[in-house]
Amino acid sequence: MRILSLTASALFLAAACSQQASDTAGTSPGAPEETSASEDEAGAGTKTQETEAEALISKDGFRLIPVATGLTFPWDMLFLPDGTMLITERDGAIRILRDGDLLPDPVAGTPEAHVNAQGGYFAMALDPDFSSNRKLYLAFAKGVDEENTTAVVSGVLSEDASELTDVQEIFTGAPRETSHHYGGRLAFLPDRTLIITLGEGFRYMEEAQNPQNYHGTIVRLNTDGSFPDDNPFIDGEDGTPGVWSYGHRNVQGLVWDDAREILWAHEHGPKGGDELNRIESGKNYGWPAITYGVNYDGTIISEETEAPGMEQPVIKWVPSIAPSGMALVSGDVWPEWQGDLIIGAMNGPRGQKLVHVMLDEEGNVTGQTDLMADLEIPFRDVVIGPDGNLYAATANMDGVIYRIDRNE
Repeated sequence: MRILSLTASALFLAAACSQQASDTAGTSPGAPEETSASEDEAGAGTKTQETEAEALISKDGFRLIPVATGLTFPWDMLFLPDGTMLITERDGAIRILRDGDLLPDPVAGTPEAHVNAQGGYFAMALDPDFSSNRKLYLAFAKGVDEENTTAVVSGVLSEDASELTDVQEIFTGAPRETSHHYGGRLAFLPDRTLIITLGEGFRYMEEAQNPQNYHGTIVRLNTDGSFPDDNPFIDGEDGTPGVWSYGHRNVQGLVWDDAREILWAHEHGPKGGDELNRIESGKNYGWPAITYGVNYDGTIISEETEAPGMEQPVIKWVPSIAPSGMALVSGDVWPEWQGDLIIGAMNGPRGQKLVHVMLDEEGNVTGQTDLMADLEIPFRDVVIGPDGNLYAATANMDGVIYRIDRNE
C-alpha cells in the first residue's frame, strides 16, 4: 500500500473551518447564517498533493500510524467479520481496505448520492445475521438541490465485498431544500431493530419539536422498512410511527452500549451547545426550544436551557467541539478504557482532537479528557476494530485513517 501524508495544504484545510467560517450556500435573507461549525467544508473544491506520510506522535503519548490515505472525505468505517474494513467517502463511494491495501475500485452497485455541502454517503451497518445473509445497510443523501433527504438502503454484499446487489430502499426522511444537517448514523439494537439518526435540515429547526415529521428525529424501524409495534408514536396520533425520539439538531454519533443497555448519541449544537445524550423512547431532547448555544451570528435562539418534559444532556460542550463519530471501548488493547466512550472532534473552536468520556457501571460520566489535541487533526470517525485497536479517520478532503497506539 502506498502511504501518503498530510501536506501543508491538508494541514491548512484541517484548520481552515472555524465556528464562523464554513459552507454558507443557500442562506436566506434575514435567516441566521447557514453554516456548520461541525463540518469541514472549507476548500472542498481543491485536491491536495499526495506525498509520503509518516507516523505522528502526540505530546500526550500516542502514536498515530497511517493505515490508509488518499481518501476523499472519509465519513464512516465498518469492519467485516474477516477483518476487511469498508469506508464511506462522502463523495459517494464505499472503499475497501484489505490486508493493509486500499483497493483502487469502490464497491460496485451502490446508489447515487446527492453530493453537495454536507450531503453524500454517511454511515453503514451490518445486519445482525450478516454471516448468513450478507446484508449491508447504507445511509446517504438522496435527491437534488431543490429537494433532498436522508435515505437508507439495504443490499447484499458479495463474498469479496466488491459489489452490492439487491439494493432496496427501506427508509426515506422528510424532504427539504437544503444540503445541511442530515444525521446519517446507524446502529442496531439487541432486538434487531435499526436506529437511524436524522438532522433537521438547518432551515427546519422549529420542526424538530414536531414529531409528526422526521426533521430532527431519531428513527427506529425493522430491517424490511416497517415500524415496530412498540414505537412510541406507532398509532400516528401524536407523532409519525417511525419516530423514536425528537428535538434533535444533527445527530452525528451513535452507539449501543450493550452492558449498560444505553443508546448513546451526540449531536452538533449551533455556536456552542454540542450534546451527549442517553436516548430513550418517546423523549424530547429540546432543540430548538432549549439550547446552550446561539446562532452563528450571535443572535439568541432561545433564552431557555431547561424546560419541563425536555431532556438535559449528559455532557454539553460550550464552546463547540464539533463531535463526529463515537466508539465504545472494548477488547484487550485498552483495558483501562473498557466501557468508556471515545468521541471524534472536527473543526469546532474546541475541536481537532479525540475526547475520552469516562463512565461508571451505571453510565454516569465520571470525567472526560482531551487526546492528541496538540496535533490539531479534525477527526470524522472513530471505531474499535475486531483486533481491539482504535482507528480514527480524519475529516479532510485527502483523508487518512490512523491506527492509534501508545507511544512506547
